[in-house]
Amino acid sequence: MTIAEVPAEARAAMRARRRKEIDELDYRRELRRLEERGYTQTQISKWLGIAQPSVLSALRTAAKVAMPLDGFSGATPYEICQRYAGGIIDRAQLVDELTRFPYVEGGHTDGYDSLIVDPAGTWSEVSDARRRGLIENDVYEEVFNRRHNIAAAPAPTEKEEPA
Repeated sequence: MTIAEVPAEARAAMRARRRKEIDELDYRRELRRLEERGYTQTQISKWLGIAQPSVLSALRTAAKVAMPLDGFSGATPYEICQRYAGGIIDRAQLVDELTRFPYVEGGHTDGYDSLIVDPAGTWSEVSDARRRGLIENDVYEEVFNRRHNIAAAPAPTEKEEPA
């Protein structure tokens, strides 16, 4: 269900939920940056008002979070779509980033069964974002067409009446 399909009175809650997910990613990334800059867990715990063991636990979790690629708002196409759904980036930025994203090749079967698990960063994440209502169908189509150099269909024009 896309944001346009949600009743107006529920849209703020929907966007807040999307931002909550992104805020958690951003929090973990900021913890990593602090640690990488040489700050101690004790310093970080004082600044954040949490116990040092909580910082240690959060840093262990943060170590597994991918950092955004240079020039992109997220680490994966799905995250970029989450940022759009949360109102953090606008449609123009979403389309630009999804068009330029350096997608990785999709997964393959082992030859014995049909189970495929795609790695992070594949086009399937954009498809998943569309299916989950993070992006609209027209956004999906526009990005797909741009990535494949397919010209958009011209808008229909009215036939001129003979004079």
